[in-house]
Amino acid sequence: MPVEINGLLNHNLGTEIDPVPFSHYDVQGIAAQARLHDVHGYDRVLIANAAVMPDNISTAGYVAAVTERLGVMLAHRPGFIAPTMAARLLATLDLLLKGRLGVHIITAASDVETQADGDYLTKIQRYERSREYIGILRQIWAAPAPVDHEGAWYRFNGGFAAVKATRPSIPVYFGGLSPEAIAVGAECADTFATLSDTVAGMAEVVAKVRAAAPAGRDPRFLMSIRVVLGETEDAAWDEAARIERRIRDLTPPRPANAGKPAAAGFQRTADLAQQGDRLEKCFWNGINKLRGGQSNSGTLVGTPDQLVDALMDYYAAGVSGFIVRGYHGLDDVEWVGRDIIPALRAAADAYDRKTHP
Repeated sequence: MPVEINGLLNHNLGTEIDPVPFSHYDVQGIAAQARLHDVHGYDRVLIANAAVMPDNISTAGYVAAVTERLGVMLAHRPGFIAPTMAARLLATLDLLLKGRLGVHIITAASDVETQADGDYLTKIQRYERSREYIGILRQIWAAPAPVDHEGAWYRFNGGFAAVKATRPSIPVYFGGLSPEAIAVGAECADTFATLSDTVAGMAEVVAKVRAAAPAGRDPRFLMSIRVVLGETEDAAWDEAARIERRIRDLTPPRPANAGKPAAAGFQRTADLAQQGDRLEKCFWNGINKLRGGQSNSGTLVGTPDQLVDALMDYYAAGVSGFIVRGYHGLDDVEWVGRDIIPALRAAADAYDRKTHP
C-alpha cells in the first residue's frame, strides 16, 4: 500500500523553540509553508482547528491557490454548521484543490472547548452526532437528486449539492482512543488517525479498530510523529537535549498527569510518558514528559536511515500514513522532504513487493 506522508501547516511560522504570538496570522508564512511542502513531495498538510484558532477553511482555500499538487487534510468539527452546508463547502474546496482535499472529522476532546462555541453536548453525544454527520456528508456528495433525512441529530428536506466534488466521497479521517471513538472510526473512517505512539501501542490500536470494524471495512491507519535528525546518532540526541532545554526555558514544566486529560488519546500519551525517556529503537518521550503527557510530542530521534527504519516498523504494524513534523519549522519541512520522504517511499514499496509479490 502506498505510504502517505503529510506535514502540518500552522497559521504562522512560530515554533516551541522560536515562538511568535499565537494571534499573529502570517499570510506570507502560510504560503511559504505550503509551497515548501508542495515542492518536497508531501502528500498533504494538516490544517488544524480549535475554538480559538483562525478559520482553517479560509486558509485551505489560500493553500489551494499557491500550490500545484499538495493536498489538504482539513480538520473539521461537526455540529457547528449544518451537514448539508458542510457537504457543499467541502465539495467546493475539493474543486479548488483539484481533488486534493481530505476531511479530518474532529469530534473534540474537551467539553470546555466545545462550550466556547456554544456546544453543550456530552462526549458520547458528540460521537453519535459525528456518525450521523459523516453519513450525511457522503449522502450529499453522492446524491444525483435532492434527498430528505430524518435522524437523531439532523432533519432536512431536499438536501443537495448541485456542484459535486471531484470524487463521489472526499476521504474521511477520524481519530480518538475512547471506546466511542474507536466504534465510530471503525465504522465511518477511510483513515483512522492517532497521536504519536510506540510501535507496540500502534499495533494495539490497529487490532482494536479492525476488530470493531463492520464486515467489509478495512480503514487505513495514520499516526502523527515528531522527528529530530542528526548526521550521527549522537548528534541527533544532542539536538534533542537542546530542544528540551529550550522548551523548558520558555515554558514551565507541567506536573505529570496534572488533571486527568479529557481525551483518551492524551491520557495514553500521559501514560506513555511515564514509561521512560527512550523506548523501542529511538522513540523519545522528553517533550511528552516535560508537558506532563498533555501534548502530541512523541519523537523519533536519529539519523535519516534510523528514522526511516523506525518508521518502517510502524508500516509493518499496519500504519500506512504519517504526519511528520519536527521542531525547527521550515528547516525541518525541507530536510524531511529531502532525507526522509524519498527513502521511506522506497522502503515501503520494497516491503510491499516482498510481502505481496
